[in-house]
Amino acid sequence: MTSLFFIFAAIAGTATRKKATEAFGRRGIWTINVCGAFLLGLIAGLDNTLIMVFGTAGLGSLTTISGVAREIRSWSSDLRLKNAGYLMSMLVAGVLAAWLGLRWGL
Repeated sequence: MTSLFFIFAAIAGTATRKKATEAFGRRGIWTINVCGAFLLGLIAGLDNTLIMVFGTAGLGSLTTISGVAREIRSWSSDLRLKNAGYLMSMLVAGVLAAWLGLRWGL
C-alpha cells in the first residue's frame, strides 16, 4: 500500500510543478522550491513512512533543481548578477522556509 501512495504522491508533485512552471515560469520554480522547503520542514517530525511518501515522493517530485539549472542556462551570460541574485534569493528563502517549517512542525 505504501508503494501506491508513493506513486500517487510522485505523480501529484510532478503535475503540480509542471502546471506552476507553465503558468508562472521562473517565479513558479522559485515559489515551488521555497514552498517545498517549508513543507519538508513542516513534516520532518512525522512517522518515517509518511516522510518517505510525502517528503521523498511528493515534495521530491514537486521541487526541482534541474528546472533552476535550465532557467539559469537560458539566460544570457551578461546577466550573471541576475543569475546570482535569483540563486541566492532562492537559497536564503528556502533555508528560512525550512526553518519555519521545522519550528511550526507537525
